[in-house]
Amino acid sequence: MADIFQEVEEDLKRERVELLWKKYGKWVIAAAVAVVLATAGFQLWNNYQQTVRSEKSAQFSQAFELSEAGKLDEAKTALAELAASDDGYGTLARFEQARILAEQGDIASAVALWDQIAASSPPIERLQDVASLLAVMHLVETGDVADVKKRLALLVVPGAAFRYSAIELQALVALREDDHTSARSFFQQLVDAPDAPGGIQSRAAQILETLAE
Repeated sequence: MADIFQEVEEDLKRERVELLWKKYGKWVIAAAVAVVLATAGFQLWNNYQQTVRSEKSAQFSQAFELSEAGKLDEAKTALAELAASDDGYGTLARFEQARILAEQGDIASAVALWDQIAASSPPIERLQDVASLLAVMHLVETGDVADVKKRLALLVVPGAAFRYSAIELQALVALREDDHTSARSFFQQLVDAPDAPGGIQSRAAQILETLAE
């Protein structure tokens, strides 16, 4: 009889973890997209102000409008020429291409584009780090675990721009593997880090409470 109760308790814990995974996995990906759109949008506006009459500005604006209108295939076609250029608009175009591909469910192609941006030297500062983070975020749930861990290891080094987001993803990978000991360790790091963002710390504390039950 004791074994039955233990099995039920383990099932309940597993269900709670799965719910947390679904809740926070989606939140983290949405946050990453918001970061890219905010950064790219700000840079786009600056570039637009400086080159208001440029052909590339008009091309990108048209492609972005098509994307916003849900005409994704048309947007990809419009972005293709821009994406081939090695300047700020080319980088923005590749980001938008990757976003569209991810929205259409072609994660592999989206990740390939983000990896391309991360491996290059784009003129828009910090977008290399954003590209790396976006790539790994879209691989956390279904990508090869060894590959995901390798990618995250590069993002958690001291001083890295998105170090705490990467540690949070390491914890989610541990949950995916049902390794609650490692997950608790990662979440505890976030709770104890004095300079970790408040939102990340509060999520880590909430999940730690659930894992302790």
